[in-house]
Amino acid sequence: MTPERWQQVKEIFTSALQHEPVQRSGFLASACGGDESLRQEVESLISSHEKDGSFIDSPAYEAAAEILTTGRELIVGQRVGHYEILSTLGKGGMGEVYLARDTRLDRKVALKFLPPDLIKDDERVRRFAQEARAASSLNHPNILTIHEIGEVGGRRFIATEFVDGETLRERIAGGPMKRTDALNTGEQVASALAEAHAAGIIHRDIKPENIMLRRDGIVKVLDFGLAKLTEQKESAPEDPTRALVKTSAGVVMGTVTYMSP
Repeated sequence: MTPERWQQVKEIFTSALQHEPVQRSGFLASACGGDESLRQEVESLISSHEKDGSFIDSPAYEAAAEILTTGRELIVGQRVGHYEILSTLGKGGMGEVYLARDTRLDRKVALKFLPPDLIKDDERVRRFAQEARAASSLNHPNILTIHEIGEVGGRRFIATEFVDGETLRERIAGGPMKRTDALNTGEQVASALAEAHAAGIIHRDIKPENIMLRRDGIVKVLDFGLAKLTEQKESAPEDPTRALVKTSAGVVMGTVTYMSP
């Protein structure tokens, strides 16, 4: 939701409160002009207001638990713990990603949420947590930094550094890369994977969508949700983390078009 859309929702919400409950249906029908999604957003705010009091100023608004648990898209200005939603970055089968501001440290972050319909899927929940633990056990300039893993309103999220740039897929779609750029990108990805392999972690889902290119040329490898561990003869500080991210033997993981034969 754009800032303009959010402002429209708030204005209709404020006006709706000035009408008696029995008059609100007619007012919303007129104010929303047949835009059903707009009306649903406004009605969601009204419902929370009636339940918790002054919704706009209440902790319920900041936590946004009501909307989080319904699985509806988060909106600009919402608070999720100490994070303020700024915009939607993308959606996929394993999560929804939002640009947010860390209000404690005043920095931009990316928030990845496990889809509501997968909360009861133990395997998906395990992989979601595995992504955070696997990546956070690594310290490398070409691997996405994990800030924290948390849960709000029954939904799990991962807070990571925000990468201002585009995926390798988006870059390729824009036309052929220069040879030097392609070599530089490959070198950085290889460096990240070498670091992961040295720690006993195999990514298993390397593809253009999981490689981000920052505007300054730095490459970041994302999404360790399908990572697998290799056997390590010597113990290391990462061993407690490694024990948590093993996958079942015999299970095929990855994206078919990018898997080895």
